[in-house]
Amino acid sequence: MLSVLGGGLYAIPYRLSLDTANALPVIWGLFLCAFLFSLPGAWLARHRTKYSWKIAGIAIATSVAGVVGNYSICQALSLSSPTLMVLLMRSEVIIAMILGWIFLKEIVTVRIFTAIVLIIVGILVMRLDSLSFEIKEWSAILWAFSAAFGFASMQVLAKSIIHEVHPQVLNVFRLAIGIVILWCVEEVRTEIPAMNYSGWIWIALAAFCGPFWGRVAFTYTLRHLTIPKANIIVSFAPVMTLLFEFLVFGSLISWFEILGGGIMLGSIIWIFLPGLKINVEPAEN
Repeated sequence: MLSVLGGGLYAIPYRLSLDTANALPVIWGLFLCAFLFSLPGAWLARHRTKYSWKIAGIAIATSVAGVVGNYSICQALSLSSPTLMVLLMRSEVIIAMILGWIFLKEIVTVRIFTAIVLIIVGILVMRLDSLSFEIKEWSAILWAFSAAFGFASMQVLAKSIIHEVHPQVLNVFRLAIGIVILWCVEEVRTEIPAMNYSGWIWIALAAFCGPFWGRVAFTYTLRHLTIPKANIIVSFAPVMTLLFEFLVFGSLISWFEILGGGIMLGSIIWIFLPGLKINVEPAEN
């Protein structure tokens, strides 16, 4: 649920930060702030992590996937609203499920597959009164799918080593690598010194909610749940974004958005009902 809250919040300051600078400098600032937020926890957990070339290689791959995902998010946000972007990125659930099945051999049950279908239905219902086929929106859709693939890849890579490395240590490693990669781009080096104070505030808020709070919480979740189940929970993030977008931008919430959000929440609760019953029955005895 912490990941849901962070995922719902981060798109708002992220979108506002793009009004102050171009995409790559914003991503670099995002990674830097998230790195600083994660550093104390990673330092405390440094002895609870195994260090090997395998972990180093996966950390590099995770960082590259994160750079691709964040750059795609910036492009999508510049073409559409935060809520639409987060909704489209829920395709991350399907992509992560397929990658987890191929590379991690995680079984996808009929119940999980049904819940994912219902979540997609909920997403479509939420946007039913505003769907269009403008070229601009199709570009946003492609960028959102690119972001979804990048973050889905991050999930599978993180899941493959999550019992060997502490989530905050992994987060620091991938962010540090991303900072170095992006600093090699001339646009980043020239624009970072010129960024204003308000831009850094929005970047810091987005970094705290997304790459730090949301990502670390989600990585902890992967220690206990399969990729499909973890994704089903965080699929409620678009509803949170919708509420925050209403508070910040004054966007009106329609009945379609309320109904779609209800379908998504019901799907998330339904997938975990068997586990809840198992936990409750011993307590009653």
